[in-house]
Amino acid sequence: MNRLKQLGIDVSVGTLNFLANTGIMLPYILILFQYQKTQSATYLITLVAVYISRAASIFYTKRLNLRSSTYLILTLVFGALGSLPFALTTSLGWLIAGSVLWGYSAATIWPYFLTVKLHLTHTTHFKMKSVYWLVFLLMGLLLGLDFYLKLSFSLSFALLAVLNLVALPGGLLLNEFTHDFYRGQPNQRHGLKQFWRWWLSVVFFAAIALLTTLRKASLNISYWVTLGIILVALVIALIELYADRTKLVNFKLRLINRGFMLSYVLLFSSFMAYYYWGKLGMYLVFVVYLIGFEGGAGILGALAHHDADQKRRLGQGLLIAGHLLVLIPWKWPYLLGLLLIALYIGDDNPTVNRELYESEVVDDDSAIINKYRFSTAGGLLCQLVLFGLLVVASATHGLSLLAFFKPANASHWFLYTWAVNWPLVLCSLGITLANIVNHRKQAAADHPSQAK
Repeated sequence: MNRLKQLGIDVSVGTLNFLANTGIMLPYILILFQYQKTQSATYLITLVAVYISRAASIFYTKRLNLRSSTYLILTLVFGALGSLPFALTTSLGWLIAGSVLWGYSAATIWPYFLTVKLHLTHTTHFKMKSVYWLVFLLMGLLLGLDFYLKLSFSLSFALLAVLNLVALPGGLLLNEFTHDFYRGQPNQRHGLKQFWRWWLSVVFFAAIALLTTLRKASLNISYWVTLGIILVALVIALIELYADRTKLVNFKLRLINRGFMLSYVLLFSSFMAYYYWGKLGMYLVFVVYLIGFEGGAGILGALAHHDADQKRRLGQGLLIAGHLLVLIPWKWPYLLGLLLIALYIGDDNPTVNRELYESEVVDDDSAIINKYRFSTAGGLLCQLVLFGLLVVASATHGLSLLAFFKPANASHWFLYTWAVNWPLVLCSLGITLANIVNHRKQAAADHPSQAK
């Protein structure tokens, strides 16, 4: 009986681990598949809704006085409730409601899971078993069955709802294990305040929703109105960053830089890659990103002989080289440049997690969620700059925006190279250089005797 109980716990926690690792992309991908299959306005609206909910949730999730372990449980409940409408109905209202709940779950499950995991690492000997690979295999098999039986992904949506419920006991168990961490810590009340920021955020995310829609469909909006909307959104984004000027002062630029580069690699480059490799390009970029992100720490560590300072300098050098390579209008330097950028991101990711969590000036319980908050801000800034450049290039050459996102051929490759890719890369490089200089100043201030 005890062995059966332990197996149940392992499966539940393993399922939670699986959802945490795949949650940010899986809902969006499934809805995207459904939209591409049906070309339905209903699924376009839900696709935009889940995207905006996912982006907005990361900014406003810590406004209430709840622990990360409690938020983790909420993400599972919302994930289950958000999945069900897609399995049971095609009603737009229910699908939008599901998208909002699912978007929140997708955005926050990993940051809160990682936070709880770090809490447990520092207070208990609890270890998670790698059962999530079995869940991943099951999900893959059922997704294939969904394709084969042409069930419109209803089986996959239903399975995701079930998986969230299966993971719920694991979330409750982790919540119990974190009691020692929270014991004696004062509650930090965030509250609902600064309502002017809430209203600005409505305008901002309405602009992001419009731009997201323009990636999928043609709307009767002039280029200059679109450009005006982008500029307003940029101003709001800068106001938001200024309002948070006292938060994560030593990490903010680093996180914004991270988000900007992630958006460049995963968003812009996945479309730009079509002009080099055709329809295969998007998948090639994703594979390169996965190699860099998953292997970055190990590869750079081996090259630097596991010397932390040498690895940091090597990573920064490779990052600059990566930016310079993607400026070269040839597919192989472009791909190598993306790999170098991804290697840096992969190497820096565990480092920044550790430094944030162990920082004496950052609240342990909100460190990781704030990491993703400012990283998301960097990604949204990249998107706004991208769309601004794309609108100008399209307007001056009489092209539609969809000519970039849904090209019929690669005839406009050089236009998008010099008018969009080059300025976007230079923006990213500028933020990168500022981050490197700032990081070195901080290192010199922290270790003046070791400053070089």
